[in-house]
Amino acid sequence: MYFIEDKEFGRVLLTVRRNMRNMTMRWKAGTLYMSVPAVVSRADIERVLNDIRPKLRKAKEKNDISYHTGQVIQCYDFTITIDEQDKLPGRIVFGYSETHVTVSVPQGIDFDNHNTKKWISKALKVVAQDKASRLLLPLAKSITQRVGVAPNHFEIGRGLRKLGHCTPGKVIQLSANLVFLPAELIEYIVCHELAHLTHMNHSPQFHALVNTYLMGREKELEKKLKAFNWPVIR
Repeated sequence: MYFIEDKEFGRVLLTVRRNMRNMTMRWKAGTLYMSVPAVVSRADIERVLNDIRPKLRKAKEKNDISYHTGQVIQCYDFTITIDEQDKLPGRIVFGYSETHVTVSVPQGIDFDNHNTKKWISKALKVVAQDKASRLLLPLAKSITQRVGVAPNHFEIGRGLRKLGHCTPGKVIQLSANLVFLPAELIEYIVCHELAHLTHMNHSPQFHALVNTYLMGREKELEKKLKAFNWPVIR
């Protein structure tokens, strides 16, 4: 891995992939990561950056997480409030009720600090993991009853890049982080995975089945998911 300095995005980290033909890039924790073919030149990299700069700028804004005292995060079937506490310095304290969670950070913390953002994001993912089974599994099972197909088993995972997965053994894995989504987007992901029980691909037949399960809303919900602003660092 090496890096180049970009006038707008700062340090861009590059990884050389010998079998790649095209460049790929993604934002992670405020840093732009690029995977590039072995034969690519710096001039080629800079040209690609300039060509898609507006798109990268929008992606950066979308992934730029911010937190503050009193912030309320609406999740599926519950809310999270970020608060401050002065009893336990250096620790995050959780307060739970049936429909609300308080995440209290040390008083006076620097919310603009990147390590602070990572710390709070990690705490929110802990909440998601704690809530996921109780909230997601009943919803997923109700969707299976509606569409008339069911996996052998549902499992809860931790991924944010991969929100759902259907195994060859017909086990559907759902990310705990789905609890940050509204119900209609959770349903979109569950229906996507349920369709893989019939088609283990992304063929036109697969998408037609997903669309049937979603009563004609597949494209609409796909766009909403892509535009969703996650409250955690992905």
